[in-house]
Amino acid sequence: MTTLTFQERIKTLICNDVLVGVSVDEINDDTKLIEDLHLDSIQMIGLITGLEGEFDIVLDDEDLDLEYFTTINSLADFVRTKLPQ
Repeated sequence: MTTLTFQERIKTLICNDVLVGVSVDEINDDTKLIEDLHLDSIQMIGLITGLEGEFDIVLDDEDLDLEYFTTINSLADFVRTKLPQ
């Protein structure tokens, strides 16, 4: 059994819950969420909700900085900071 990376889990979440019909193979770790995937505000809310469920974290208002939501990599790095140490 292989363990999925944070990036793989986020890409799967995006493809299954946010952008249905997009393949995980179409997204790489440097894909820009807004510029490349064209996520709108409703889709971003779905992504935030999905991240909270997938990683068992709670995102507060101050966590909703677009800097964290730039690419798959930046989002994975941010999610790591929200996990219990």
